Amino acid sequence: MPGHATIQVLFIDAETNRPLGEVKLPVENLPASFEAATQLELGGRSYEVVSATPRTVGEFQAMGTLRLALREVKVTLVDPGSILYSLPTIEGVLPAIAEGSTKQGRRMLEFHEDDWRQVEFVALTLQVPIQAELKSIQQIHSGHRKAAGFDALHLRGGVPSPLEGVRLTLADLRGALGETAAWQDGLSFQGVAGLIAGGFAVQMSPALWLYGTEREGHVTALGLQQTGTRADLEGVGRMLAALASRYQLGLVDWCRAAQVPTSPQHVHDWLTGRS
Repeated sequence: MPGHATIQVLFIDAETNRPLGEVKLPVENLPASFEAATQLELGGRSYEVVSATPRTVGEFQAMGTLRLALREVKVTLVDPGSILYSLPTIEGVLPAIAEGSTKQGRRMLEFHEDDWRQVEFVALTLQVPIQAELKSIQQIHSGHRKAAGFDALHLRGGVPSPLEGVRLTLADLRGALGETAAWQDGLSFQGVAGLIAGGFAVQMSPALWLYGTEREGHVTALGLQQTGTRADLEGVGRMLAALASRYQLGLVDWCRAAQVPTSPQHVHDWLTGRS
C-alpha cells in the first residue's frame, strides 16, 4: 500500500485534552482501523482509545499522522461474590460479523451485544421452547434478584431460530413497513469492528428500531430496540401488530419474562411502557 511507512502518533488525554506523548511507529504496528474497542499501554498505564483521527490505516498512512484520544483504564479489584448482573438473561449465540465489512461512512443501528434479541418476534409454533425459556427467566426474577441486579443469569439457547417455519422475506418486510420507513445501511455491535452478517435495521420512530438478520433474502431474526424517549407510537403499534398477525408471530420480551399479545392496543401499550 503506498504512503508513509512510519506514522507520527500523538496521544491526547480525552478528559483534559492535554498531550500525553508523541511517538513514531511503523505502520504495521498499528491496527487496520479503530472501529473496534482498542486498548494500549503507555508509560506503564493502560488506556482505551476514545477516538482516532483518522480512523483507518489507509487514511493515516496517506497522511503520516495519527491523533489518539485516550482515557486511562482504572482497575479495581472486586469480590467475585459481590458481582451482580444487570440483566436476568441474554441470548447465548451472537451473529457473525461479515468478513471485510466496515462501519466507516455507514448509517446503522449500533448497540451492545447484551441487547441482541432481547425483545423479538418469534413464530407462534415455537410455544414449547418459548415457555421453557420464560420459566427459566422467571426463576431468575423470583430467586436471584439482589438489590438493583441479579446474582445469576439465564443464558438462552432454546430458540436458536426464532422465525423457524415463517416465510417472511426482506422484500415482504419492506413492503409491510411502507415507503416512509428509514432503512439503514447495516447493523453492528458497539466496540466491535465490522457489520453483522446479513444484518439490517430500520428506524420506525425517533425512539424505536426494528432490526434483524436475513439469509438469501429470508428474514431469520426480527427484534425491537428502543432508544431515548418514547413518542407517540400508535401508528407503529398498528403496523407491527398487523405484521405479527399476517405472519403468525408472537412478541416476546425476554428480560421481562413476558409474551406481549399482538393486538394493536397491547403492542402500543408495550411500546409506550404501559404494560
